[in-house]
This record gives sequence, C-alpha cells and structure tokens, in this order.
Amino acid sequence: MFCLALVLLNLLLVLESNNCFTTEVQFERFEQQLGFHLTNFSGLRVRKFNRTTWILDGDGEIFVDLTDEYQAAVSVAYSALGNNQWNEYPMKVSKSKFCSFINGAYKEYQPYFIYSTNLPSVGVDWLCPVPKGRYWVRNFAPDGDWIPSSVPSGYWRFTGVLSNANDEILIKYIFFMRIKTGYL
Repeated sequence: MFCLALVLLNLLLVLESNNCFTTEVQFERFEQQLGFHLTNFSGLRVRKFNRTTWILDGDGEIFVDLTDEYQAAVSVAYSALGNNQWNEYPMKVSKSKFCSFINGAYKEYQPYFIYSTNLPSVGVDWLCPVPKGRYWVRNFAPDGDWIPSSVPSGYWRFTGVLSNANDEILIKYIFFMRIKTGYL
C-alpha cells in the first residue's frame, strides 16, 4: 500500500513538472467600495472578450500622490461553491507602508499585467510616491502561471485596502475570480 502511494505521488510530481497541471483564471467582478475622494476606479469592468475569456478593461484616476503615509494590505477569501460563504485564506499581503508594498508585492506580480496597463512600472530604482493621474487597463486576461498548484478550485475574493496611520480604512477594492485547477 505504501509503495502504491509513493508511485502515485511520483506520478503527480512528474505530471506537474511536465506542465500537465493547468490552472485557469476567470474574472468575475471588480468593485471599489470606499475611497472615491482619493481614487476612482469605478470605470474598471470585467467583460466577456470571447466565448471562453473574460477580461479586465477600463480606466480610473488617482487624485493624490500615494506615499508612505498610507498602508496597504491584501486579504484573500475562498468559497468552494460560490455561495457567498467565504472562508479567510492564510494567503495574504500583510499590512505595510505603501511604498514598501509597491516595491515589494506589487513589483513581484507586475510582469503578469504590466503590458496591459499604464500603472507605474517598478524597476531597479525605488518607486515612491505613486503619482496622481489617469490610469487604464486594456484587455487584461491572466493566465494561471502565477497561481501555486496547491490553490484549490473555486471562487476567490481578493480585498485590497489602503489605510492611514490610525488604521482607518480609506480605500477598499474587492476583486472576485473563479479558479479552476486540474490535470490535462
């Protein structure tokens, strides 16, 4: 029995290393709930691009320079059935000063979306502040490469908040998506 389990585990590892494991991401909805006096991204929409692809498209505006006087955090929740029974997931981006967030977590994931937007690009140099201005996203349809294989299929909610030094939430964005994982 133990040998059978080892063989199955080895087979799964071989399949995953040979890119037989797939992850599909489908956008569901984007909402800005707070902070319309600081930013307005209500023009950002999820829409159907073709029969199988949903994209993020639209524009918004940042009305103030975003500096280290703000703190950013991202929390993640999971719903297996998509019935609004959300369970907080341990994956998250801990609260940090905004410039550290931009030059850390944002910089790590920017290769997945940088060619679909005019959001600031973080290079070798430290980026701070994020300047006020008009920003857009055009036809962004992500692939599942950035998602770890341990993430289960289901509905996901990403909540991004920007708060001040007193932990008062000033801006709140919620992004919903469906993730499907499996082997070919």
